[in-house]
Amino acid sequence: MPQLNGNTCEINELPDGVTVTIKVATNSRYTQKITVTRDDEVLCVFAGSGERNAMSGQSTIVANSRAKLDVRFEYQTDINAAWCKSRQLKFGGPYTIGNYNLLVIVAENGDDEDYNDSVLEFSWITPR
Repeated sequence: MPQLNGNTCEINELPDGVTVTIKVATNSRYTQKITVTRDDEVLCVFAGSGERNAMSGQSTIVANSRAKLDVRFEYQTDINAAWCKSRQLKFGGPYTIGNYNLLVIVAENGDDEDYNDSVLEFSWITPR
């Protein structure tokens, strides 16, 4: 299970050696930023804004069960403003449907309380 702490999420349970797809979408006029790190190495950074699940990016990583992933959620209200911590995170999963697995983490920046300002999805196929 992911461990939530303020605007960060720690993930330890991804299966070793599996290719994981990371997708990010936004539902906010404010620019959202999500940073994914493993053992202090930045693996990917996504930034964007827009409504109706606007895609901010997609990437893949190979999971390492001996290393935790840290995910940080931030937003900015103006182009040159400092990055602010997203106010609250929630998650669902991981869900397993056949060999397909999905873990979703959402962030709220406080402008509307709908918990979809940033949407982060981890998905992977469990090897047979």
